[in-house]
Amino acid sequence: MQNTPMPLSVAPSLASPAVRPPQGCDVDVWDIDLDTAPADAITLLDDAERARAQAFVHSHHRQRYIAAHAAMRRVLGRYLGVPPKVLQFDLGPYGKPALQQTPGTPSLHFNLSHSGNRALLAVGGCQPLGVDLEAVRPGVPDPALTALVLTQDERRQYDELPPAQRTLAFFSLWARKEACMKAVGLGLALEPGSLHVGLDLAPQSLQIPPSADRIELTVLHGPDGFAAALAVEGGIGRITRHRLDSACGSWH
Repeated sequence: MQNTPMPLSVAPSLASPAVRPPQGCDVDVWDIDLDTAPADAITLLDDAERARAQAFVHSHHRQRYIAAHAAMRRVLGRYLGVPPKVLQFDLGPYGKPALQQTPGTPSLHFNLSHSGNRALLAVGGCQPLGVDLEAVRPGVPDPALTALVLTQDERRQYDELPPAQRTLAFFSLWARKEACMKAVGLGLALEPGSLHVGLDLAPQSLQIPPSADRIELTVLHGPDGFAAALAVEGGIGRITRHRLDSACGSWH
């Protein structure tokens, strides 16, 4: 498999009180360290997010959820020039969140994915998008999971790989499928076994109903031990990567 991600530029960490929204079909991708959030990050969340956080059984899952959503609010607030706490979201029919737009504010599309101690937040101004991040876990998948997730052709390609390459190949394929399913707003309502992306990591264009536009899909360079992908309706311009961690100062 050839890894040929889309060209990107790297920007410095978030430091100023405002960030210019992406133009056209450009996309900003924020890499977030979930282990650096301050203890009061939960104060940025709304009641629904706090309730969801409290529903986690394990404390580290709870804290990482809080860190991811506080970071998302902080970044989106910087683009819109508003405090993170005032942001309000609507949920699509399959649960995909979208910003409630107010007159005079930029139109933003965003998507958040977190896995393990990392998260990715993709922000664009052009079209709906989806991003996915997957921690690569040894011993996954088992035959039942590959039968559920892979198309027949993908299963054939997967079975032809040397065993040592299969785990990483599966998670890369799964990240690309998830990014596509999130871009069209369906999530797992779109059966992954019906969506063919293949094991080739080259950028590609897909037609995925109900979207009228083609979905542009590309691999992203994730942190070590992670697979990541980005999908955007209608096309992907320049991808700019940012880092958000404790070095950026206050989260408020």
